[in-house]
Amino acid sequence: MSIPIFQLYNDEASREMLDPGFLPMEIKGKLRPDWREYWGIRGYFLENLLEESSYYGFFSPLFKIQTHLTAEKALAFMNEQPGADIYTFSPSVVDSACYLNVFQQGEESYSGMLAIVEDFFKRIDIPIDFKLLINDFRTTVFCNYIVAKPIFWRTWFAITERIFDIAEHEKSSLNERLNAVTNHGNSLMQIKVFVIERIASAVLALTPNLKVVNYLMPLLPRLYYPCRDELRMLNALKIAYMTSQREHYLRDYFSLREEVLSRCDPDFRNKHRIDSQ
Repeated sequence: MSIPIFQLYNDEASREMLDPGFLPMEIKGKLRPDWREYWGIRGYFLENLLEESSYYGFFSPLFKIQTHLTAEKALAFMNEQPGADIYTFSPSVVDSACYLNVFQQGEESYSGMLAIVEDFFKRIDIPIDFKLLINDFRTTVFCNYIVAKPIFWRTWFAITERIFDIAEHEKSSLNERLNAVTNHGNSLMQIKVFVIERIASAVLALTPNLKVVNYLMPLLPRLYYPCRDELRMLNALKIAYMTSQREHYLRDYFSLREEVLSRCDPDFRNKHRIDSQ
């Protein structure tokens, strides 16, 4: 089983952050920092043929900082659970549990994202109800921390390239909104980066036939530690609703979510609510 997991870098500072257990990938050519890691991933897919039985991953230099995992531990986890199509290593258990999907979480952080993704998926004729789309612990992907076979990557790349074409070439409202600048920590970034980061979760939610194994991060933010059991219950309620479509599971989910966030998030009452039923 071949598992080329690349870690992208574009300067000496980011190169020094790389884990020697991953394959270093320099983002070559004309740099486009507005596309972040996607610029390097895109270049790889345009220039290389994928082997059907191999797994591919493209990680940020921040992987260890954000997940507390080394390459050795990540690869050992995959080898201990062989046979999956996809492995995910998303760092935020809280965001996965407390939002129905990554797009609702994105709307909380980057106002306007939901309208952008709704318009985009309508444009490409993939109907998605983002008020009911479910991402559980398995199918939540942040930071592009996913290792997968080509059966996943081909679908992902076809969708992300449509985003790329609209953002690069189209004169439209959707183009302007994808390229709009938003605050991200201490820096400014364009919304398209955060939309593309979440496309993996949409693909996983829409392809339940693919076998996905997730690494459940053992660490929680200190404020959420008293609700660690409730976070697991939130995930279980999402899965129960997804598999049965029984509304009471969804009601129970939002009720418990309200309780958890009220206890653990000091700013919860002041936040823009976009997913309560």
